[in-house]
Amino acid sequence: MRRRLTVRRESWPLARPFAISRGVKTEAEVVVAEIRDADTMGRGECVPYPRYGETWEDVVAAIRAQADAVADGLDREALRREMTPGAARNALDAALWDLEAASTGRSVWEIAGLPWPCKNAVSGCRI
Repeated sequence: MRRRLTVRRESWPLARPFAISRGVKTEAEVVVAEIRDADTMGRGECVPYPRYGETWEDVVAAIRAQADAVADGLDREALRREMTPGAARNALDAALWDLEAASTGRSVWEIAGLPWPCKNAVSGCRI
């Protein structure tokens, strides 16, 4: 089965407003990319930033433009060659990491060859 890419925009209300010098946010808006391969799914998300010239429409379109490449087995190395850095590539990269973790039963930090991220945590770390 070829992999299938879906992309959507989600909006989540914040528990309380978040204010910085550029304004106040009352909801978190993200673009979600999901890659399905048989019974396995990987999910990644991103936030387009207008200050970097990104729009919601452009980011969604950039992700959707990779649907055939994803179906044909796009991997993280090819993704870095095919897309410029930014929100769209971030969402797809995270979805590919998550898909590999789900399909191998290993965590992302293990796949990346990194040490357990909580070994120096004081308490409450759950991975």
